[in-house]
Amino acid sequence: MESDYRQRKNTKGKINAFSLLFILSFSLAFSREPQYGLKFNSNGYEPEMRTSLDLSPNSFFSFHEGFSMDFDVKIDLKEIHSYGYIFRIIDKNENNVDLLLGNKDIISFSFSIDNAVFNRTFDEIKLSPGQWLHVQLLIGIKDEELEIRIGTATQKWKLPEIKNFREVAIVFGKNNYPRTMVIDVPDMTVKDIKISNRTAAQYYWKLSKYVPGGVYDEIKKHFAKCDNPNWILTQNTTWKKESTFTCDGNPYIAYDSDKNTVAVSDKHYFYTFSLSDRQLKKQPIHRGLSYTQYANQMIYNPVDSNYYVYNLLKEEDGREFAMFNRSTGDWEETTAHDHYSDYWHHNRYFSAKNNRLYLFGGYGHIKYKKDAYIYDVSTDCWSKKILKGDSIEPRYLSGLGAISETKLLLFGGYGSKSGNQELFPQHYYDAYIIDTETMESKKLWVLETPEKNFVVSNSLVVDTANNCFYALCFPFTKFNTEIMLYKFSLTKPKYEMLADTILLGFKDVGSYVDLYFDRANNKLIAVTSSSVSVGGIATLSIYSLSYPPLNKADLYQPVKLENCGLRTIIISALICLISLSAMFFYGKRKRKQPAGQTVQNDSPANSEADTETISGITAIKSVRKQAIFLFGGFRVIDRESNDLSAEFKPLLKSLFLLILLNTIKNGKGISFVKLKEILWFDMNEESANNNRGVALSKIRKILENVGEVQFSKQDSYWSVEFGNEIYCDYYEALVLIHKIRDSKSTNTDDIKRLLSIVSEGEFLPNIQIEWIDAFKSEFSDKLVDLFMKLIHQKEILFSDATYIDIANALFIHDPLNEDALKLKCSVLVKMGKNGLAKNAYTTFVKEYAAWFGINYKYSFGEVIG
Repeated sequence: MESDYRQRKNTKGKINAFSLLFILSFSLAFSREPQYGLKFNSNGYEPEMRTSLDLSPNSFFSFHEGFSMDFDVKIDLKEIHSYGYIFRIIDKNENNVDLLLGNKDIISFSFSIDNAVFNRTFDEIKLSPGQWLHVQLLIGIKDEELEIRIGTATQKWKLPEIKNFREVAIVFGKNNYPRTMVIDVPDMTVKDIKISNRTAAQYYWKLSKYVPGGVYDEIKKHFAKCDNPNWILTQNTTWKKESTFTCDGNPYIAYDSDKNTVAVSDKHYFYTFSLSDRQLKKQPIHRGLSYTQYANQMIYNPVDSNYYVYNLLKEEDGREFAMFNRSTGDWEETTAHDHYSDYWHHNRYFSAKNNRLYLFGGYGHIKYKKDAYIYDVSTDCWSKKILKGDSIEPRYLSGLGAISETKLLLFGGYGSKSGNQELFPQHYYDAYIIDTETMESKKLWVLETPEKNFVVSNSLVVDTANNCFYALCFPFTKFNTEIMLYKFSLTKPKYEMLADTILLGFKDVGSYVDLYFDRANNKLIAVTSSSVSVGGIATLSIYSLSYPPLNKADLYQPVKLENCGLRTIIISALICLISLSAMFFYGKRKRKQPAGQTVQNDSPANSEADTETISGITAIKSVRKQAIFLFGGFRVIDRESNDLSAEFKPLLKSLFLLILLNTIKNGKGISFVKLKEILWFDMNEESANNNRGVALSKIRKILENVGEVQFSKQDSYWSVEFGNEIYCDYYEALVLIHKIRDSKSTNTDDIKRLLSIVSEGEFLPNIQIEWIDAFKSEFSDKLVDLFMKLIHQKEILFSDATYIDIANALFIHDPLNEDALKLKCSVLVKMGKNGLAKNAYTTFVKEYAAWFGINYKYSFGEVIG
């Protein structure tokens, strides 16, 4: 142990150099703008799912003297079949100019004019991973010249035939023009497309923010249609799951900022997950800790690049600090004890400047703590400190982050003034700055108690450049909890909610949530751990989110469609597999039924009066038997109108929905590998297979009196087929969305029918499971996009009642939709129902403030104006 102490003491000389690096990284890390661009679905996708960007969806561009086109492109070199079209330019005589990625990742430029074909390869362009390549094409009608510049390479032709390209269509990726169609698309990302004439830029598609179905240019608001887009900016609003695995309960977790690695240690293994190459490594621990792991007590020391655990016991029992030897798989020797932790969910910070570990707060044995401890690595000495200045009341589940080398930020938590759990515990929403040199605390501000209480992640990410900090916030009073990312101001009690949610089974001391910043990749990293019982099996998940995080509203261009003067269809098909799914869902042979049959056979939507009299929507659940309903809640109805929902226990319900929803989505169902990963991750394949068989038998038994249901397995995929007599509201809603969206004329009966279905309520509102979020989000996006198109189109006007129905449906599936608010309030005022309009506005404003922590920026008069 003495040699270990000397080794730690000798690291002191490294601290000064590290401190300089720390200061520089703090000042520069948060200065970047969001990355943007359009990533194309390439040859690895089915042809109908590949990406197309048509800059001229309605009419050809007209450039009588010629034009130039500039853009940046990045090629993903990992794609096996990389061949494909970067762009194709077509004239009215169906001549074309192409830029392609050929075999062996060689870029080539070709043109076909009046049956003359020419091709030039650019062998001198050597592509490298992550490289942006600037491309410029010049078509000179007057000079009869064609020129292409790719990086530093240039090729120029004297070409009289180029005069045909006065009027052109320009398409990137997949091209759907009938006579010049191409489906080969390379794995590429494109941004900053600019078209100019001889004097100035005419069009500029940044490809950052977008609108449903496409994107407008920044100069003339010219609409470009995009099929199957992958907008890079969405990476700033959507958490990406990097890895999920199981380990022993209550694992120790730490983040190595040097190597961008999350480390996890349990009783038997030391795991490391690299955020750079997404590789999970598992190292056996030969000599473990001599005590049971409880509260997370592991840190990474950037001074000597080692992981340490600390043993924070009761004061009379002493404390320890032990290093993990990655070469031998041994922890340093520790003292055995059987004490249950007194410091669950405490906060910790390791200072590279002075080689010290700082600890704050925690909970144990029905006591909340306000203790502050310091461990000096150089002297191997523990000390307890009383914070001076503004008093911080005892708490746990608070967050701690570094403002600078000597200033820490502490925010939030749950505790009580006395420290006793039984005496008036409460949530805290106060923020403090703690000076680690003087151990003095100063209160920054206190947030007004929000409508929905929350606690925060163990670590905060502080962005001093933008005067804010980030925390993962969640209610800890329920097991199935939703974690949200909050952005707080450093200077005043103000916050906003960003990105989407992370689902977690939270069980107090059996769970853990943390937040880190990956400086190398400019991403936030969320780590969650959940143990059903203390010491049991834990599920650990790692997520990433591009920085800076954004709200979903930040993704969309601020274009007012009614002022654009454009008659374009802004909603494009994201998924074109509905008809294929029908073949599997409603039977493959004689059991097949037309997609519209259910609509024709059902009762009229206006058969009953609505209580508000201004809405013509009637519930459909009361008029159907043998049905599966997913809107407003999960319900299964048999031939005698009995509700069988209660017979679907959680596992049976999850298995049934996994097979059902995936069958509708892709026509082939879900693989057993995926089923095992979601439902039986802690079992071997044989046990999981047996459990799957038993569960399916129970589901078949439940559905016997509903109608003809057949579960089948093909190529390891499980799917379900229903007889014609069984109705599913979710399936019909998708068919109607597909039909309305793609129809050249507006069928009001179809719209009313769709409204009658989706007005029943949210899609599976009471099922909060991580895997189902993708289905909820996808359906909500499709429905909202369709309704937005309908309320902004000019070809047909709906009745006031229908407009109200559309607004109400939008609120169900997108509660903070501002267009729905404006539509509903303005129509109600027009109808003379001023009180209802004001009530709708007041309800929206309260919900907005509860979610975002700020007041809604538009007054009632501005909304209806």
